[in-house]
Amino acid sequence: MKQSTSNPNSNPNDRIRDTILRRLYEVHEKAKSPKSAAIGIRDLCSALKPLGYKQQEVASNLDYLLQKGWVRDVVENRTFTTPRGTTQQAEKITYKISDVGIDRLEAASTYQRPAITPHINVTNIQGVTVVGNDNVVNTNLTEVPRLLNEMRNVVLESSSMSDTTKLEVVADIDTLQSQLQKPSPNKSIVKTAWSAIEKSVTAAEFVDLLGKVGALLSLLIS
Repeated sequence: MKQSTSNPNSNPNDRIRDTILRRLYEVHEKAKSPKSAAIGIRDLCSALKPLGYKQQEVASNLDYLLQKGWVRDVVENRTFTTPRGTTQQAEKITYKISDVGIDRLEAASTYQRPAITPHINVTNIQGVTVVGNDNVVNTNLTEVPRLLNEMRNVVLESSSMSDTTKLEVVADIDTLQSQLQKPSPNKSIVKTAWSAIEKSVTAAEFVDLLGKVGALLSLLIS
């Protein structure tokens, strides 16, 4: 039996966050396999559009739910052939409700487990700093994730970009973020994602961020 534990009136954004989480829960319930329990950002936006939510509202609040652990991203490595006949790698990123999100919406379960520790654990493994259970940052590029998050916010708030372009850029930023969490990021994927961002993000408001991120990424992909 499902129960509501949220208070949408406590924060203006809580209503859409609750809606996103419940939509992902519905997908999870109807899934015929673990793989089909996740959906893409476009499908999520389409499902919430009739409710009056804009794409940038969905994207920014989905990002919040990801950072808090209510939602998880599922990364699928894929390859595609360009018009010139070369093979490129790309990642397909979809989103699914996490076990924490499911526990929030469902009644108490025997299988729920409390956190092992209430403290933040910080360790270092092969140049990768692990903070808590889910946040991983490559210590050689620690500034890039912060700059990418800043770029994401500027993109979502930009008045010079279409909603479609915003979604594409946010997806490419997600791809970069996921690669930077790895001890050995895939340089080809990083190059492809960054190239797409540079081609889409051309307004003057992005010049400073593009320069800073580009300079740091060049250390990785050179």
